[in-house]
Amino acid sequence: MKRRIYSLSLTIALIFTLHTTFAQDDALRGMTQEEYALAKTVQVDDLDNDTYVKIGEGDYVLDRYDMKPPYFITGDSGIKKRIDVYKMLDRESMGELGLVVYFTNTEAEETFNLVIPNMASKGDVWNMYFDDIHQYDREEGDVALKMSYVLSKEVAYLMQKSSGVDMSAMDQDNSDYDFCFAADALVMMADGSEKMISEIEIGDIVLTLDQGISKPVKVEGIDTHQKAEISLAKAVLFPLENITASLAGADLNITATELVATANHPVLTADGKKALGELQAGDVLLKYDAHSGQSVKYKVHFVAPIYDTVSKVYNLDVDGDSYLINKVLVLEK
Repeated sequence: MKRRIYSLSLTIALIFTLHTTFAQDDALRGMTQEEYALAKTVQVDDLDNDTYVKIGEGDYVLDRYDMKPPYFITGDSGIKKRIDVYKMLDRESMGELGLVVYFTNTEAEETFNLVIPNMASKGDVWNMYFDDIHQYDREEGDVALKMSYVLSKEVAYLMQKSSGVDMSAMDQDNSDYDFCFAADALVMMADGSEKMISEIEIGDIVLTLDQGISKPVKVEGIDTHQKAEISLAKAVLFPLENITASLAGADLNITATELVATANHPVLTADGKKALGELQAGDVLLKYDAHSGQSVKYKVHFVAPIYDTVSKVYNLDVDGDSYLINKVLVLEK
């Protein structure tokens, strides 16, 4: 019986990787044994929020698979298991090398990695996968069965999606993992100009703030997500110094700054990292001042949790962890 389950799990994994491989470039290369070993050991610090993680000295990227939320499965033992799926990408070509699955025992709070190589990988790498799932099944119990369930659902999803079926209803629960901006969000470039995020290209040099001082960083990747409806939140900010002067009785013309993004996109406040939708009136963010080349403090006036909806959003992967949208410092997802 166990052998039949292992065979089923391997068969479904092969079908799944075959389906995803055909959706990519014909020149896609396979995962090597060294890359498999790396994927087996790499950890994601925060599975709830880390959706795009650079690994292997920056040569590879883990990208949450289709921005999907985790699976939760409770077996005969009564213990809830959490399963998070990431794509492993070669950062230079952005080709998919396979999947890294984080299998968490929520009771013991222990996580192990299960690596599924892509279809272009050689047999010796696939043997490593088969040996691992056999070992984990002995140690944890029913790993092969649970993975068969997850991969079966994903194969069905991919087949429906490729057949032209409207998947927006199935995708709506994935909004928690869309950390992005609308196409017209303005990115501050290193030359002082601004460019819509939809027009940014890999290799462009944009600005960020490092300890309050402007710093150029290179765009190394661009993420896009598209579905029927993606909600955007809006934070309205005013310069802190002008608010203080106005309260003191000075007659000032204060211009507001707006920051629009998905509600869960992270920004840096005076109190640390927060999601845009979690900002409160009085929170302080940093905005770039072109005259001084340094940061100016802006205070949140109010936040509109649902301001607008769009069908496509964008996020940048830069050589660092932040960049400027509408001159306001934002963090990578």
